[in-house]
Amino acid sequence: MKEKLHHIHLVLFIYSIQFGVTIFSLPGILAREFGTNGWIAIFLIFFVVLLGIFLIGACYRLSDGDFLSTLETSLPGFLSSSLFLVLAVIWSLYGCVIGKQYIMIFQMITFPTTSPMLLKLAFAVLTYLLVIKGLYNISKISTIIFFITIWMLVLLVYPFQEMDLSRYTPFFFKDGGHWTRGSISVFASFLGYELSLLFFPFVNKESKFVRSLILGSLVTTLIYGIICVVCFGFFGYTYLKVLLFPFMDLLSNVELPFVQRIENLLFALFFFKVLITVVLYYWGAKECAKRVFKKTNEKRISFVIVTLTYLISFYFQTMDDVNSWLMKLSNIEAAVCFLLPLLGIALLLYRKRKREYYG
Repeated sequence: MKEKLHHIHLVLFIYSIQFGVTIFSLPGILAREFGTNGWIAIFLIFFVVLLGIFLIGACYRLSDGDFLSTLETSLPGFLSSSLFLVLAVIWSLYGCVIGKQYIMIFQMITFPTTSPMLLKLAFAVLTYLLVIKGLYNISKISTIIFFITIWMLVLLVYPFQEMDLSRYTPFFFKDGGHWTRGSISVFASFLGYELSLLFFPFVNKESKFVRSLILGSLVTTLIYGIICVVCFGFFGYTYLKVLLFPFMDLLSNVELPFVQRIENLLFALFFFKVLITVVLYYWGAKECAKRVFKKTNEKRISFVIVTLTYLISFYFQTMDDVNSWLMKLSNIEAAVCFLLPLLGIALLLYRKRKREYYG
């Protein structure tokens, strides 16, 4: 019998999946694409996330407990197998690129003489060891990581004292860039909740599934909002436009008597949060792949996926390569967030009407 995810674990799980290394560049993206008071866009995009959650909730209420089984039984064999392979490729590549982005930044600021692929190898090994543990154990680890990292918000007290209200300006979304591109970039920082489509066999009524998804995304929204509001008040939107990693620059202004360059320590702690996000995408890819290769052991499938994506990561040699592919895959994944539950709803409604028709 599969263990069921507890309500609190599920809330923290969703937050841990969504909240990652994107936060270091998010304030700059908001300033460049939305202009003055661009931090408001976070709360607007949250309503788009809510729409996606409601679609997943509709799938959950209509399904009989397993979303992938619904696709498998409702579609012709070659279509379901093709869909599962496409999802496995998208999710494994997305997890791979997210991991490579973090590793390249981490190597750049902490281990400049170390090969990033050596660090990526260690990251891949940890990813594999967690993927094979299963969803329930991954959720428990994510809860521990939440309590290890959440205290970092307390450090915002230091830059908060130097915020200036005049830096917010009385204008909204003035002097921005490309709103559509900015909206996709901000929405990408919330990605990860769509994997909850695969959680159906792991939840029950006590899990409060839809409410947990909303609360988890709300926690992410509030933390994103707090950080970005402080960044806009500390730097001003004009200066934010030229900063590559504003949140890291913000932390560099925090001075503690017992720690020097605390931003390096905090970025190292983000390793665990990025790891959870990457592990979940690999886990989702494994769940889809095992529907196609039914006679293959799950651990072997996980090993093949992690190994192949590690080899593919050699292709991404520069940060520009990583960011370019991350944007492409984010666009695809944003479409998956809505199209996949819509497909599920259509198939479930068709199956329900067919049953009613034939009695």
